[in-house]
Amino acid sequence: MTARRPRLWPRGLGARLTVTLLALAALSLVAFGAAGTLLLRHWLTDEVDQRLTSLGGVPGEELPPRPEPGQPPPFPTDLRTFALDAEGEVRRVVGRTADDDSLPDLSGWSPTELRARAGEPFTAPSTVGDGSWRVLTGLAPDGGVRVVAQSLADVESTLGRLLLIETVVGLAALAALGAGAVATVRLQLRPLREIERTAQAIAGGELDRRVPDQDPATETGRLGAALNTMLAELAQALRERDASAETTRRFVADASHELRTPLSSIVGFAALYRQGRRQGVVVEDARTERWMSRIEEEAERMGSMVDHLLILSRFDETPHLQPSDVELGELAELVVQSARVRAPDSRIELRVPEPVFAVADRERVRQVLENLVGNALTHGPPGTPVWVAVERTDRPPAPGPAVVGALPPGVAEVAVITVRDAGPGIAGDELPRLFDRFYRASAPRGRGGAGLGLAISAAFVAAHDGYLTVSSTVGRGSVFTVVLPLG
Repeated sequence: MTARRPRLWPRGLGARLTVTLLALAALSLVAFGAAGTLLLRHWLTDEVDQRLTSLGGVPGEELPPRPEPGQPPPFPTDLRTFALDAEGEVRRVVGRTADDDSLPDLSGWSPTELRARAGEPFTAPSTVGDGSWRVLTGLAPDGGVRVVAQSLADVESTLGRLLLIETVVGLAALAALGAGAVATVRLQLRPLREIERTAQAIAGGELDRRVPDQDPATETGRLGAALNTMLAELAQALRERDASAETTRRFVADASHELRTPLSSIVGFAALYRQGRRQGVVVEDARTERWMSRIEEEAERMGSMVDHLLILSRFDETPHLQPSDVELGELAELVVQSARVRAPDSRIELRVPEPVFAVADRERVRQVLENLVGNALTHGPPGTPVWVAVERTDRPPAPGPAVVGALPPGVAEVAVITVRDAGPGIAGDELPRLFDRFYRASAPRGRGGAGLGLAISAAFVAAHDGYLTVSSTVGRGSVFTVVLPLG
């Protein structure tokens, strides 16, 4: 596992604004200091050049005489005047003392080059240490080179002190600017934090919470007003949606309940017809027989749909479970045995490596398994094999393309029930809507149901704090997976 790289750029808006402001201020201070230092260096160098020009005298003028023996040594000075003969050797120096015998190092220039640069000041390194000199050359009467130089040690010292002052003052200014920026940014972002807290409260269920009123002349004030307007409209839409959903639920429940009576009557009249035919009261007729069979099939199908609607509507209204200790492997075995009786031509296998106990509603979980196994048998060709497996694991399987429900945080172990078939499979664009109510995927054999079985199964699994997911490939079957928490 690779180590996570530290984040160099802050994520918060306030921190980003503060860092950006300080970075711009630092760049400005650096640019200002560099410009000031360069200008000061140029100005001090110009002063040195003017002094050298004034001391250089008229071209061809003799150098000051060498001090006589016995005279006191000259005062320390940063000026040097000396001559170079035609071979470039120093023959006379004025201004050097025993304590400071440094000179400009002109070994890198030939006498010819020095004569060519006569009257043009330039910088040369020192013979002692790492200092530098400003040098002005002139022509000597004997064909040599007359040199006047001044040390730039004072200039470098002045620039060094300036750099130190700029650094100290710049850091102090950045610290003060940073404190002011943090305070200002926090103050200016306070309305956004109010909006953030309001949004979190609304997400937590306080739908009537609103952003506090602010100055409408500011951007945050206008944003808060717009959000309040939007929240009011959303709250109204949610109330209307809830009212409509409640009305629809009641209508479905009432309609389903009322439909049971006429459906029972239809089935009863069909049974009465068959009884009369067996007793000879009704004349046997092949066409009438086909019609009555069709009536019975449709009545049974509609009765199943009504029963499913009643289950969903009642569960939506009062989604209560009756949990108890359930051995899921035993429950799956009962469902498989029942499915083998209904579909004797299909191979239905069950794999339970070990007993898996869970606290769940036995009847609801059994209905989920019956729906999944029944779908695998109904929507596949005759003889389609079906495999059912029940196991426990501490690694829940990853949800497939379609999933309903979610595990609560902190679940250490889960029960996994898989129902896999070798049927025709389901198209990928149909998977996301597979658990929607009344949605029926394309059935190759024309045996599509009412579109409520998977919706009921998903609702029951989600009520157990688990999830139901499906993955499928056309031509290679489908896999429905039920994941229930065990602890």
